[in-house]
Amino acid sequence: LSRIGDELYLEPTENGLSLRAVNSSRSAFASFLFAPFFFQRYEAGGPQADAELFRCKVLMKSFLGVFRSLPSLEKTVGKCLILLKPQASRLVVQLHCKYGVTKTHNLAFQECERLQAVFDTQRCASSLRAPARVLAEAVVHFPQTLAEVTLGAGPGGKISLRNYVEDEAERSKMMVTELCLAEDEFQTVAVAPGSCITFCLKEFRGLLAFAEASNLPLTIHYDVPGR
Repeated sequence: LSRIGDELYLEPTENGLSLRAVNSSRSAFASFLFAPFFFQRYEAGGPQADAELFRCKVLMKSFLGVFRSLPSLEKTVGKCLILLKPQASRLVVQLHCKYGVTKTHNLAFQECERLQAVFDTQRCASSLRAPARVLAEAVVHFPQTLAEVTLGAGPGGKISLRNYVEDEAERSKMMVTELCLAEDEFQTVAVAPGSCITFCLKEFRGLLAFAEASNLPLTIHYDVPGR
């Protein structure tokens, strides 16, 4: 989430605690749901049973600061208490450590509307599905400083990745890195011939890192540029 946006959106519901983030251009969205059984004890809701669900957002940097140095936290912290105080506009995070030490962090938050990505993947003209490892090994060939990369569908079912060049006339004056992946390297391929999209490589790398660490496949849906 920290690689997506600068703000963390929290929404406690009966189904669990939802953490979401969106980037400044609202082109990248991430959401994680921690089910109630993930916690030793979980309570959600306001003072009234029919009260509207409370939502808020905090600065990502402030929230991550509570959990810095994870190896040390795993050795010293026995349990963590997360408490929302709407009347005080505070998110309280308590770390109960060894020897009776309790560290309390009071983070200021702002109330917000529900953050939800609305996009109908069934209407997309193209889709790809592949193990995250395949795409992670492909993007490693691009420099870390590269801002954007273009994914395109070529002849023979080949999928290409190349660094984005704004003016095609300038391609002869600069170094262009292009990598082609065969159709059999993907689990599913259903792309419109000649289609291509350009997107942020940094955000894509962050998504790949999570998917690869979690051993999850990655599915890409796209229609036309901007969708």
